[in-house]
Amino acid sequence: MLMAFFILPAVNAQEKNVPSEIKHITVFSQGAQLSSEAVTALPSGNTDLVLGGLSPYVDPASIQVTGEGDFMILGVNFRNNYLENATESVKINELRSKIDVLSAKIEDESTAIEVLNEKAAFLKANYNVAEGKSTLTTEQMKAFLELFSANMETVKQNTLKKSRLIKEYQKEKELLEAQLGASEAKAKLPTGEVVVSATSSKEVNIKLNVSYVVPNAGWYPSYDIRVNDVGAPASIIYKANVWQNSGIDWNNIKLSLSSSSPMTAGSLQELYPWYIDFFEPPVPKRMTRGMAYSKKEVVKSEEDLVLADEMVASTPPPVSISESSTSFAFDVNIPQTITSGGKAEAVELQRLTVPATYKYEAAPKNNVSAYLMGYITDWSKYNLLTGNANIYFGNTFTGTGNINITELTDTLPVSLGADKSITISRVKRVDYSSHKLVGINVVETRSFLITVRNNKKQNIEIKLHDQLPLSQNSSIDVEAVELSGGKQDPQTGEVTWSLNLVPQETKNLVFTYSVKYPKNQKVILE
Repeated sequence: MLMAFFILPAVNAQEKNVPSEIKHITVFSQGAQLSSEAVTALPSGNTDLVLGGLSPYVDPASIQVTGEGDFMILGVNFRNNYLENATESVKINELRSKIDVLSAKIEDESTAIEVLNEKAAFLKANYNVAEGKSTLTTEQMKAFLELFSANMETVKQNTLKKSRLIKEYQKEKELLEAQLGASEAKAKLPTGEVVVSATSSKEVNIKLNVSYVVPNAGWYPSYDIRVNDVGAPASIIYKANVWQNSGIDWNNIKLSLSSSSPMTAGSLQELYPWYIDFFEPPVPKRMTRGMAYSKKEVVKSEEDLVLADEMVASTPPPVSISESSTSFAFDVNIPQTITSGGKAEAVELQRLTVPATYKYEAAPKNNVSAYLMGYITDWSKYNLLTGNANIYFGNTFTGTGNINITELTDTLPVSLGADKSITISRVKRVDYSSHKLVGINVVETRSFLITVRNNKKQNIEIKLHDQLPLSQNSSIDVEAVELSGGKQDPQTGEVTWSLNLVPQETKNLVFTYSVKYPKNQKVILE
């Protein structure tokens, strides 16, 4: 058994086409490694074994070949064959046959319409002749008119039916012609061929194991996060969206989805000068941590909800996880089909039930709605990757979010939507808000009454957020006058209240602050 790469093949070697079968594909975030197997009889002497029907985008530097049997591998090469595309030829012939059948049907119906038009003309001519004859009695004329009307109505109805059939056939034909055009464009792609130069002193049966990397493939994760009720654990459906545009369909192949990237080539990276300077912190901002949540006004139909329930009830494909020191891979044990063309196919990887805690949160300065938040713990042991998430509470789609593993802490927050049974208001206390001159300074006071009411039938825990302005000038002084027990973060100016409310309970919070600055300056507070 020998491995060799890109050595010139032996002179006067005969070529032999050898069919190969893809046994396994490892898909990376960008790129995929395909592993194939070929079994053949190798004649004595030097032979170039041609494994064809491969992607034209194979990275030649990634090709690896090993052999089993009494022979020697002299070299490995890669080339593109511009004359053959057997797979596409079959598809193109099928499309052309369908188009021919539809063309024949359209021609038959058009001929039938011509016959009906001639029959209508014949009936009209007879009607004109009968109308001009004065020898017909009234009864004879009446009978003739009834016969004429019945026959003409049948002709018109049949003509209308056949015209509609022609339109349907024409529409179907146009779709097939568009598909044929795309397939013919694809058929112009060459097929890749790996040529293995081998030699043997006698005829022998051998097996070749070939692997190579194609760059235009990959996968990315996405999630469905579902919570059925407050107090229940959260369910995470972990999915891989696999795509490839290699020019060759992957039909019924076992896949592995790796978190790493293939190392097919590279060189030592040069070190450039590393400059350092004094650090100037940015202006503090309130930022969402962990789950970047986006509430969408999306109305799911009953069909969507039924499909969502069926998704939860269905059985995911068997998936095993293999880990190394730097990466992990999901091995999907049921063969999958991923067609070339770049369209992502969803493959379910895991269905997880994870512990979660729940509380309500609100920022009434921006929005008086109370949002139910779920906090998922122990997320780090589930091999999650950064990706988008659809979020459901019960059978209701509440929005989308993003899981970012580079920013997550020990707890993953997930917004489950607004709860209208909790009412919140934030009203300016006009009598306690003022604008006064104190010596050379202006002192502005702002006061607000924040009211929270629990209209639910059970106790709730809710966290409220507000903020004090932050001074960026030594001449501006901000003071918290009254916070009603709220906790202030001096770095961000955020003020939070953690409240527990029993059913039908209302709590009022007073939030007052003052800002002092020189009277010859202006500060915008609202």
